[in-house]
Amino acid sequence: MKISIVTGVWKRPEVFEMFAQGIKNLGVEVDVIVAGSEGKRSRDMVQAHGFYYGEVANQPLASKMNATTLMAKDLKSDYVICMGSDDIISPGLMQEYLKWMELGYDFIGCQDWYFYDVQSGKAMYWGGYRDRLRRYVTCGAGRVISKKLMDSWNWKPWNIGDSAMLDTSMDGRIRGKQKVLNLKALGLYALDIKSKENMTPFEPWDNTKFIDSGIIKREFPYLFENKNDDTRRNGNRANI
Repeated sequence: MKISIVTGVWKRPEVFEMFAQGIKNLGVEVDVIVAGSEGKRSRDMVQAHGFYYGEVANQPLASKMNATTLMAKDLKSDYVICMGSDDIISPGLMQEYLKWMELGYDFIGCQDWYFYDVQSGKAMYWGGYRDRLRRYVTCGAGRVISKKLMDSWNWKPWNIGDSAMLDTSMDGRIRGKQKVLNLKALGLYALDIKSKENMTPFEPWDNTKFIDSGIIKREFPYLFENKNDDTRRNGNRANI
């Protein structure tokens, strides 16, 4: 079974390095396909890790991300995992994905997610959507899509007109055997890394709460092994 992880990158090289460490610790052979938009800078950063690279304009964002899935088609992928370049999935979650892939599911997604801010060292847990319209909708990160479903979309899961809301772009078109995972219930972890270049403040939103950041460091130790003393001290002070 051939699996591709697709993502797009724009600036934030320190966060991309954490993403790359996450990939290398999955314990599973995957193709990683990255669309970048900064020429040599992003190309060198991506190819230094042995990942596939495509230079694509940053806007419209849907076109940039569709370029990665079209590359996955060329690589004859059986499954595609859609991630942001600031997302990390744990080895345990990867094994859970594999279980449902082997059973032939067309779509696998997560209801909830974890967040870590490298500036403050704080961590949060998001319990999922709870408004009436999206109560059972998975988050956009970490979606696993089969070749069969991708074929039905011509390997373009995101509509160009939905570039401002990629997470919901494909929701109404999902078909076939579906599996929705709850990370907290399963004792599994997936992480969104926040940094100083966030567009929005790192603070709780609906159905989100701060958690002990030591949980994140225990589950993803390889993300923190090469951090300097200042970063470690900041993280220790932020434990709540």
